[in-house]
Amino acid sequence: MTSRTPPTPPAEAVRVSEVLAALSFALDLTEGEPMGHSLRTCLIGMELADHLGLSLQDRRDLYYAMMLKDVGCSSSSARVHELFGGDDRLAQHWLKLVDWGNTLKAARFGLKHFVPGDSLGERARRVAMLARAGSSVATELVEMRSTRGASIVRRLGLGERAAEAVRSIDEHWDGSGRPRGARGDEIPLLSRIICISQILEVFAMVHGPRGAIQLAQSKKGRWFDPALVEACDHRLEQRMALWCALNAQGLRDAVRNGEPDGASLLAGPGTLDRIALGFAEVVDAKSPFTASHSFRVTEMALKIAARLGHGTEQLIELRRAALLHDIGKLYVPNSILDKPGRLGPEEWETVRLHPYYTQRILEHIRGFENLAVIAGAHHERLDGRGYFQGLRAEQIPLGSRVIATADIYDALTTARPYRPALPEETAVQLMERDRGIGLSGDCLDALADVLQAGEGGEYLGRVA
Repeated sequence: MTSRTPPTPPAEAVRVSEVLAALSFALDLTEGEPMGHSLRTCLIGMELADHLGLSLQDRRDLYYAMMLKDVGCSSSSARVHELFGGDDRLAQHWLKLVDWGNTLKAARFGLKHFVPGDSLGERARRVAMLARAGSSVATELVEMRSTRGASIVRRLGLGERAAEAVRSIDEHWDGSGRPRGARGDEIPLLSRIICISQILEVFAMVHGPRGAIQLAQSKKGRWFDPALVEACDHRLEQRMALWCALNAQGLRDAVRNGEPDGASLLAGPGTLDRIALGFAEVVDAKSPFTASHSFRVTEMALKIAARLGHGTEQLIELRRAALLHDIGKLYVPNSILDKPGRLGPEEWETVRLHPYYTQRILEHIRGFENLAVIAGAHHERLDGRGYFQGLRAEQIPLGSRVIATADIYDALTTARPYRPALPEETAVQLMERDRGIGLSGDCLDALADVLQAGEGGEYLGRVA
């Protein structure tokens, strides 16, 4: 028996901020930060904005830019892993704390943090590379993430000022930052606020709010705008202590309540689709082996579902679930995603957690509760041997079965680090071995119909 869960009613009343706040947890994963980093950064930045008396428009642009400050980070993950080895998430975390203007300090920092699992000789080789080319490497990585991040913010319709704020968050007051080496007032004020806010958050979580403010004071006039350092007062210290103690729901509530009055944006159907498309791009950018994966899976899933009789509302929900099905994969380091050999037991356990993170992230968006279940179950099998919940046939939603079929077909027919792409006929033969065991026979029949019909063109834009 097929599980058909009715689609969730439209979520016209959901705020854009609620959706972005939930999805920001995925960005924290790829940055190697504790979940809630982006939201705590947002709260710190809005406190500084209030202290400075920023206009409503400035606060609105800052608010959205801070939640999306790391939306371009996945685009540099593979390169970070290639350069530094080890876990790219940890490297991404430490990268923002390195003084790349000091070659010796950057090399020492790299020796200590970037490649802890490598041999001493390999670590020495990488550190020597950093000493020779650290500044150009830093510029390359920041350029990749900042350009992609600004582009996604624009496509989400959040405005040029928010996009430019994201593009320039790694610039420093004294001109030692990246990617342009802008200095002083050449750096957009909103970027200056995000820059100091994210560093305050990182240090507050490790060394406490007072230690964070002391760090800001030590970099006054170098990394940070002196006026912003002056705004880091006892009130901010107290509020950071409160925010650092909040759980995930408390953070979401605090950020929702901190949205500038009169600046709320509602997430209608078109906006939700743009956000799903934007975050699918974030996911696919993490590894060269998954480029456009989410989009191809979505195209195939929609064609399969149409043959199974899905109505328009079900197709709309399936499209969003398919686009976001791998958002939890931002948790998986590129040392695993791009590994050319067989995964070890611990590595495999990390992979098996990604649908858990997908469901956990999406279920906190009002109106996405059912969508979260569909996306989170895309690695379940009819025989109960799938992951992460071990669901059996009657427990797996039809949408999940559809996505699973499309996902496996795409994985087999595209190159992976451990094998070349398989021909379409070979892929289908392999999938047929799992008919009624792991994969739905109805979905396999629908896949065969789609392939036999040779359907071309994009299906994404035709569901409305």
